[in-house]
Amino acid sequence: MTRATPSVGIGERRSNTKGAGLEFAEHRPYRAGDDVRHLDPRVMARLGESYIRQYFVDRQLPIFILLDGTRSMLAGTPQKFATAAQIAQVAAFVGLSSGDRVRVGVSGNSGFRWSQALQGGARADILFNWFSDIEPGDRTDFGADIERAVRDMGKAAYVVVVSDWWDERMMRALDVLEGQGHDILGIQVAAPEEIDPTSLGNGSVLLVDDETGDEVETVIDEAVVTDYRNALKAFQATLRQRLVRSGGRFFALSSAADISRFFLRDLRAAGVLL
Repeated sequence: MTRATPSVGIGERRSNTKGAGLEFAEHRPYRAGDDVRHLDPRVMARLGESYIRQYFVDRQLPIFILLDGTRSMLAGTPQKFATAAQIAQVAAFVGLSSGDRVRVGVSGNSGFRWSQALQGGARADILFNWFSDIEPGDRTDFGADIERAVRDMGKAAYVVVVSDWWDERMMRALDVLEGQGHDILGIQVAAPEEIDPTSLGNGSVLLVDDETGDEVETVIDEAVVTDYRNALKAFQATLRQRLVRSGGRFFALSSAADISRFFLRDLRAAGVLL
């Protein structure tokens, strides 16, 4: 399967492509038509043969950021969508600042609404203005939106998916993205009460599904909380294993989390660079 690779524009991210650049990559034998300025005189003196010095070429990497704007993202204090949008905005800015080509899509009432495809930190204001005008929709099928959006995303790219990941079709959406050769960074934003249900109180409570409206009455006690936490950990572990198996990464955080800390500490510590 083809994996995401830098494209032909010049950016600030190292490519596997060899050519004229700044960082030395390797030597190769001289061929007729090569630029003689790249001949290595030291190798010629030592081996008596002509070798060309090759360098890594810096090229732009296409980045797509997919933001979940479905109904379930309205939940939480702070609201999940507000935090997810902040994460998407910072990720987009980091990509622009790195010289990458960035496009952001937010799912709404009629599938994804897309930003312009932008490149370079000087275009950040355009992206910030776009973010100031987005809002979640009333749809409930983020996974299906992703499946339909793949045809608008073209060739292999680096895809950042910011969602609560509660949609049952997300696993299928991952299959579709990976089938197109995209590398995926999955970020789950969960409400504090989704992480720790004890904040809902103890005893009998009525739980309402934000997307379907289904109601379930249950009793919150120590045993229920323990089972829930174990189920959440298992769900997140499954997502993480699913993404890592195909070369992706997965991170989970609360909608109350410190976004700066997430980017500057958590992602960096894991070696994730946008």
